Amino acid sequence: MKTKQMTEDYMKTIYILSKEGNVRCFQLADRLAVSRPTVSISLKTLAEDGLVYFEKKAVHLTAEGLKIAKAVEERYQVLYRFLRNLGVSAEIASRDACKMEHVLSDESFFALRSLEQSTSVCV
Repeated sequence: MKTKQMTEDYMKTIYILSKEGNVRCFQLADRLAVSRPTVSISLKTLAEDGLVYFEKKAVHLTAEGLKIAKAVEERYQVLYRFLRNLGVSAEIASRDACKMEHVLSDESFFALRSLEQSTSVCV
């Protein structure tokens, strides 16, 4: 069963890995700590949803997939910086930001991002 969090995790992970070159299924399995068959099934669903496509044994984001990936990554970065500036350790801030990026409302996210942009509290 596909969930919003699963979709966002895949989009973000593909986006991050693509900065280093072509993204292969085994890389996703390793990074997401799931089996290769799970990755194959998930990618098939994401391709059917128009979020990814395959070319030369590599997975790529479509324009819509890239839009989702960038939005999730931005949420993560804002939340991570906010937590770090509150004194949370890097490990816990990373873990918590990864969880929070999926459930934070747009209103709350925009407020946090606005706070970060307008003050030095989150810089």
